[in-house]
Amino acid sequence: MNRIKIYLFILFAFITTITKAQEVIPFTLGEDNRIYIKVSLNGSDSLDFVYDLGANCVVINKSKIEESNIQIKFDSLTENVGGHGTSQEMMSFKNTVSIGKITQQDVQVVGIDYPKEEKLDGIIGWNFFKDKMIRINYENNELVLYDNNYLVSDSYTKHKIKFVNGLPFIKFTLFEGNKKKKILGMIDTGYNGTISIYYTSVYENKLKDKYQIIGEATSTGSDGNISKSDLVLPLKVSLGDFEIYNMPIILETTESVSPYEALLGGEILKRFHIVLDFKKNVIYLQPNIKINSSFN
Repeated sequence: MNRIKIYLFILFAFITTITKAQEVIPFTLGEDNRIYIKVSLNGSDSLDFVYDLGANCVVINKSKIEESNIQIKFDSLTENVGGHGTSQEMMSFKNTVSIGKITQQDVQVVGIDYPKEEKLDGIIGWNFFKDKMIRINYENNELVLYDNNYLVSDSYTKHKIKFVNGLPFIKFTLFEGNKKKKILGMIDTGYNGTISIYYTSVYENKLKDKYQIIGEATSTGSDGNISKSDLVLPLKVSLGDFEIYNMPIILETTESVSPYEALLGGEILKRFHIVLDFKKNVIYLQPNIKINSSFN
């Protein structure tokens, strides 16, 4: 087999401009803080896929293929690059993926074995909608897609997206007394936590033993590797102009080599209205009604 390497109505005083949504995709916000949308793969019944900005491909949960009667043929192998290492996974070509009124042909699909008890049947990566402007409304539980530019209100703050290994990142600031550390975090709607900082970044930024430890955590990446971490409570974290207090974050303590510094997960992202413009590589953020809700 071949091997392939892979790494989601404005009114002005004098002019009224209507930007029409091409598609409104309802989603369910799971108890795991992930965005679940309905997807059909190769004509299948509706499947529950996670819309994952921390992925750049379409993934099918191989443990669900038989029970969901999904028709798929795996043709090759691919290298899956996770947060703590890599794994070899199956790749399928020439697939049809439908989401609402949007259908894409000849889609490559990676097969990964997630636990059968997991809700997710698969994953839709950020680049499936890369030609659209995307508004994530966590209050109405909707993904809204626009063909033309969505006119973003001045109440949003604008942030530059940096891509690392084909995945989107933005900077956030971690405070330690009068000191602050700027860290590059992946915009990862597939991660259910707040912020997780990888081992190398923890030690390069001298974060160990700087914060109150309130617990421990264990996580498993898509590459199958398991890591242990300290759950700590920093003074505050800022994301653009927004300061967030009393938010537990994870500092990884298992030694590993990762190409990434940190993850920004669904537990923090769900507190914002989000507009993504991947053509210009920018993200817009505005706090929503969840901004002051307690952390799990």
